[in-house]
Amino acid sequence: MAEMIRRRDTYGAEGAMGALDCATLYALTRWLRPVVVVESGGFVGMSSAFILKALADEKLATAKLYSIELSEECEQGALIPDDLRSSGRFMPMCGRIEDFLKYDELPASIDMFLHDSSHSYRHMIWEFRQFWPRLRDGGLLVSHDVQMNAAFPEFVASTYVHDKKTGRRDPQRTSHYEWGRWGYIGFAIKKG
Repeated sequence: MAEMIRRRDTYGAEGAMGALDCATLYALTRWLRPVVVVESGGFVGMSSAFILKALADEKLATAKLYSIELSEECEQGALIPDDLRSSGRFMPMCGRIEDFLKYDELPASIDMFLHDSSHSYRHMIWEFRQFWPRLRDGGLLVSHDVQMNAAFPEFVASTYVHDKKTGRRDPQRTSHYEWGRWGYIGFAIKKG
């Protein structure tokens, strides 16, 4: 953590995750042990570094992180330590996420999706709706900056199904096991 905070502060903290969010992301990744991860808004790689470190610490040799960044001007993955970047797990992709989806350039089934690109309500809800169906049973939808607008809580609310008579949650038809928020990170565990 200390090394990554130094790297971030040397590079410039603008647009990079803070320590609590990075620790949360690292813990969620270690807990899930995903083989296929997609992140939008990879930017200079603060979140990527913590995902890759968790994959390495769990010894997931075949795991891949598809990191999508729109801006051609940023140094995508610049903060990722060399040993993690050269591990074969980091798959940087530069372009519009809409195009990668349109041309089927992303895995059809994924274990974890991290939203950290445009934090407009419209874009966040769109990404959640696009990647929720791709998540396997038990997969994680993770979002950074969930405090920016109502997209994350509204999306999670839409995955609930309630019994019409009692108003209680119908666990058989609700499409998530559980969800939560820690710091600026929100997450939902998909039920298939």
